[in-house]
Amino acid sequence: MTQNATSRRVPLHAKVAQSLRQRLESRDLRPGDLFPTEAALQEEFSVSRSVVRQALASLEADGLIRKVQGRGSVVADHREVHRDVLSPGLTLRPGHHGAVRTHVTSYELVPRPDHLRSITGEQVLEVGRLRSVGDVVLSYIRTWLPADVADAVDADALEDASLHQLLADRLDRHVSGGQNQIRAVAATSRLAELLGVAEGSPLLLLEGRSVDRDGVTLEEFSTWHRGDQAAFDVEAMPPSARDAVPTDRDRIDRLADTVQAVLAELERLRR
Repeated sequence: MTQNATSRRVPLHAKVAQSLRQRLESRDLRPGDLFPTEAALQEEFSVSRSVVRQALASLEADGLIRKVQGRGSVVADHREVHRDVLSPGLTLRPGHHGAVRTHVTSYELVPRPDHLRSITGEQVLEVGRLRSVGDVVLSYIRTWLPADVADAVDADALEDASLHQLLADRLDRHVSGGQNQIRAVAATSRLAELLGVAEGSPLLLLEGRSVDRDGVTLEEFSTWHRGDQAAFDVEAMPPSARDAVPTDRDRIDRLADTVQAVLAELERLRR
């Protein structure tokens, strides 16, 4: 056997660990499920107990399984971030330590792209941001905004800050709703470099636009999330129930109607 062939040989415990990782990634086993016993894994892979123990130690070191006294090994909670498709924030799950950080990678006024029809003007503000927890990058966000936003919100202000909150505080422009789409895509070479993954890795792409209470577009955005670090939460309810949930605009309209009714009643009483 040549020296190169020897150096490429993968240890048996690493092969077992990789097979078990793929099983966990496929969601055949969910957090809290009891992991196969050492004896069962020995029989399944036809290996010694020492090989199985090395493989399990590797999974435990990576936070994929944990030992529970009296039960054995169980599948650990997934160390992923969750995002409600209807809101901009990320929610950390057990296993992530630290706060979500935001770093601005690009900020410039550019000619308005042809596809960007909801924002008027010859130029738009294009902003690139990375979100991470610790040294793990979770997502890359590319946002287009009306050019005048640059007069009130600079790149430094966006570091570790909420764009929507800045729009509200500095420009009195409040996000009231929008439209979002989610699709699975493969990481291009540039996205792979930004997110710290291999080219071709699965990503979850959230695209959409946000509007204010008058339906005017405040931003269009594309956000690429690491497929192994993010999950999207969608609240399921029948259309009738969704329609019953009042929006900010609905509340304002109802309040205005109430005020008008009260004024009309006061005027009648004066007479």
